[in-house]
Amino acid sequence: MAVVFAVGCSDGNGFMPGGENGSHETVEKIDAPLFVYEILAERAAEDSTSVDILDMLSEPRVEQLLMNHVPEELVHVQAKREAAAAFGIDSVQLASDSGAVMLAISAMVQNRASKEETQNFIRNLGEDLKGDGVWNDPNWKIRIADWVVGLDSSWKYNDVRNNAAPFYGGNVPYFERYMREFFPIAYGFEPCGASNAGKVTFVNQGQSVYFANNYEHADHSKVRFICDANGFQWRVANAIEKDTAEFGAGKYDREVREGRVNHDNYYIFDGGKWRVATPQEADGFTDLVQVYANLKSDEKVVFIIRHSERTNDTGPGGHLTDNGKKYARDLGARLAKAGAEDFYFGYSGYTRTYETCEGIAQGKGQANYSIEQLSYMNGDWYVKDADKADAYVKSDGGGWVVYSKYGFTGAYPDAFYDLETRSEQLLKDEILANIGSMKRVNVMCTHDYLVVPLLAYTSDGHANVRYYEKYHWVNYMAGVAMIISADGSVRYVPVKGLETGIM
Repeated sequence: MAVVFAVGCSDGNGFMPGGENGSHETVEKIDAPLFVYEILAERAAEDSTSVDILDMLSEPRVEQLLMNHVPEELVHVQAKREAAAAFGIDSVQLASDSGAVMLAISAMVQNRASKEETQNFIRNLGEDLKGDGVWNDPNWKIRIADWVVGLDSSWKYNDVRNNAAPFYGGNVPYFERYMREFFPIAYGFEPCGASNAGKVTFVNQGQSVYFANNYEHADHSKVRFICDANGFQWRVANAIEKDTAEFGAGKYDREVREGRVNHDNYYIFDGGKWRVATPQEADGFTDLVQVYANLKSDEKVVFIIRHSERTNDTGPGGHLTDNGKKYARDLGARLAKAGAEDFYFGYSGYTRTYETCEGIAQGKGQANYSIEQLSYMNGDWYVKDADKADAYVKSDGGGWVVYSKYGFTGAYPDAFYDLETRSEQLLKDEILANIGSMKRVNVMCTHDYLVVPLLAYTSDGHANVRYYEKYHWVNYMAGVAMIISADGSVRYVPVKGLETGIM
């Protein structure tokens, strides 16, 4: 009897294919009885003839071909070739690699089914092939394809290989290739070759547990597939492959983008290629408290941050929301755990910036504090011509678009000062020039229209607040830490007072 093998599934806990497809489909440990082997052995005992899985699948087709007066010496060969073709295997592969072919088809025929279900499937597929030699049931193809993908994505082929070893004297043929070649056929993928190597795609067959409405839509499944240049076979794409597909080169060094499928993942263009961004790189901000806690004893720091959450009143008298006041107090409480020294506080003259400084001081339990009004902390610091700036805000999509585009691209030079010159005036002529009258740790509460251009300058364009391009804006209580060393040198770190630095 021809060597055959099949796999089944246990009722134990399963493995989620790809770890994130979000479906009920699982791949369990493959330890069930070898149902196809039993079925073939029983059939061989009945007929006293040697049969393989293709013999059983092609029996109805043989009968039909004989009825069609195909010569008897040809019908078995034709029917077996057609049955193999149903699984994407051609006559050359069938002839030259029969052991691997039979193992792969046996595994796929049984897939996750019980013995009874396997017998029914063999009968049904045989009847499907009977009339024209073509497998016409897409639902079963996709069910098997889904199961194969589960094996492929969870490295379960070794379970098949280990169970098959006794029947092959330990020398199990390379059957995996035929299973990997089957699922792209079932899903309707184009052939994988040199012309499309590296291409990433998705399953648009609604019957599949890996179905996606479009490439970036992940409500149903996050599993995507890549044409692997090594061997030119489709396989499950890993996170960075599917999330950065078609990104191309970054628009600038250290550009950050969110993943195309996993939208909570972020990637950074670094050294000419995309890699996973660290949490700090993802939004470009370091926790403000962490910066304070790591400050050296001979260093000073100035935190230039946006105010906390405000009400809808954007005028000078607009207040913080109740949440905004709580956020400020909570930040102060976290700072108090990192150090007990008194801070210097400065604000722009607007009520909400005063209340932010006040909340931080109260939250850290600082009894003696004053909050100095600083004219240079006004949100219009970078504005050269207010009328022209306002006109651009009205015509070009709002202030977040205009101020970020100015900061990162130098747009609107008739409305705004030169970014470098104006930033240096703020940092050196206003802040550093007066640092002697301040404390070791200083908090200046200002506005987003100052913070975003300042971030663009101090981060050399790397801060992830390009609203005009990515719709990311600086969050409340985020900004820049200006750290002054004992030798007078200065370094800048984007900082966040809340969980994230962007909104």
